[in-house]
Amino acid sequence: MESPEPSAELFPAPQPEARRDEARRAVRCALCGRPLTGAESRRTGLGPACDAKLHPAGPEIRTRRHEVDQDALPGT
Repeated sequence: MESPEPSAELFPAPQPEARRDEARRAVRCALCGRPLTGAESRRTGLGPACDAKLHPAGPEIRTRRHEVDQDALPGT
């Protein structure tokens, strides 16, 4: 007669945090080769510094403003 409990071989017990880190495959930056630790960096394959080099932030609207000479308003 089979036991109602699922087999331990089919459902391994959760591993402690330290073992999960050791078992996790090392991912390196595609540009510089440094090991990646952050989840977003591991997903994209680039470290934050290398990602900033390849995808620089766009200019802000405020940096495109410039001073314009204007006539004084009447009554001021």
